[in-house]
Amino acid sequence: MPVTPRRVLTACALVACALAPALRAQGVPVPMGGPPGAPRPAAPDSATLQAQAVRVFLDCQGFARGCDRDFFVTDINFVNWVRDRFDAEVQLLVSPLPNGGGGTEYTITFVGRKRFEGLVDTLVHNARPNDPDDRIRRDLARTFKLGLARYVARSGLAPRMTLSYVSPMGVQQANPQALKDPWNFWLFSVAANGFGNAESQQRLLSGFGSFSANRATEQWKLNFGINGNVNESRFTPTGLPRVEVIRRSYAANGLVVRSLSSHWSAGVKAGASFSDFFNQDLALRVQPAVEYNVFPWSEQTRRQLTLLYNVGPNFYDYQRTSVLGRDRELRWSQQATASFVARQTWGSSNVSLDWLNYLHDFSRHALTLSGNIDLRVGRGLSLNFGGSAARIRDQIYLPRAGNTEEEILLQRQALQTGFRLFGSVGVRYTFGSIYNTIVNQRFSSLGSSGGRFFF
Repeated sequence: MPVTPRRVLTACALVACALAPALRAQGVPVPMGGPPGAPRPAAPDSATLQAQAVRVFLDCQGFARGCDRDFFVTDINFVNWVRDRFDAEVQLLVSPLPNGGGGTEYTITFVGRKRFEGLVDTLVHNARPNDPDDRIRRDLARTFKLGLARYVARSGLAPRMTLSYVSPMGVQQANPQALKDPWNFWLFSVAANGFGNAESQQRLLSGFGSFSANRATEQWKLNFGINGNVNESRFTPTGLPRVEVIRRSYAANGLVVRSLSSHWSAGVKAGASFSDFFNQDLALRVQPAVEYNVFPWSEQTRRQLTLLYNVGPNFYDYQRTSVLGRDRELRWSQQATASFVARQTWGSSNVSLDWLNYLHDFSRHALTLSGNIDLRVGRGLSLNFGGSAARIRDQIYLPRAGNTEEEILLQRQALQTGFRLFGSVGVRYTFGSIYNTIVNQRFSSLGSSGGRFFF
């Protein structure tokens, strides 16, 4: 049989079809098509490709800096962002906590769902205290991309993904001497604020200032700070006497904590303060303390169950004779606090129970239960509860002569009470399209300048 070009092309096509499955198994790309001259199938359109992308839900808790969802939606366009965790294949759980350098540690947990059930990974990013929001959100986006790579690699978009690396050209290997911190892990902060408001019959002025020095390592935590607050109110109502009220408070505090194990810590806190509101020219406190965390501290970004106990002396020098007939006194007190913090895929919670009493008289005590819970209970439905309830029997600082009408109305000093309650409840339900990948910021500033037009 004579060999013709047509027979050669046909034989090559038959061999290619026979070898195609083996080549694909080895990852070798094989061109699709039929016999020579046959039309090629159309490439999948962009909508079909995007439908194959991983569905991701961003759960950025705590309203931390850098949690800019619009930025992530536009910057990370190889996934489908959804508005509810029940529609997601990957949930990004972002838990921010302050770190020892004054910045924020972001723990990002990648939780696989549906076809990725069981695939869980955790990455950590540390932002410095003076990093701008744009720097933080870009660093978070880069961390998100690294963590999402393992999920995208198992999706239909994998053939369209590439991995790049920015080589540190010209940078020598790090010198251990250069890594020494000249500040020895100390962080200092100074702040000052002033506020003012004036009308024809009243004037309000207030000022606040603070200084703090903090140091945190794996073994030690040191916090020292001073602050002051002054509020001045002046009222000159027509036909009535002028009223002027000044309320001041100053405080200095210190905390030293030593890590004993993955669960135990010990320390001491001390403080000195002046307060018009609490009728105190001087209050001095020294409180040794011990704390136990049921969970290892390595899991602190996800969950904590702590038991804290402290006991020590308190010295008070009062502005006016106290309700117990004392101008000054030394009293010992003890305090126990149980606190539970959880940041999970279902939401977040923070609940604490606090007990305080004076040792000279156990009837002088205070019991406070407080907390907040944010629950995502179903598709598009979330509930949040918050509040506190306190039984108060420890107000030994109240003035014996009571408060004047002026002091009561202007809240210059604390009032006697047996309880204190606060509560809040909220519900949120959204429905409609599960996707939300369009960002449109037009007219976002409407009303920000005090206009009277609302939509």
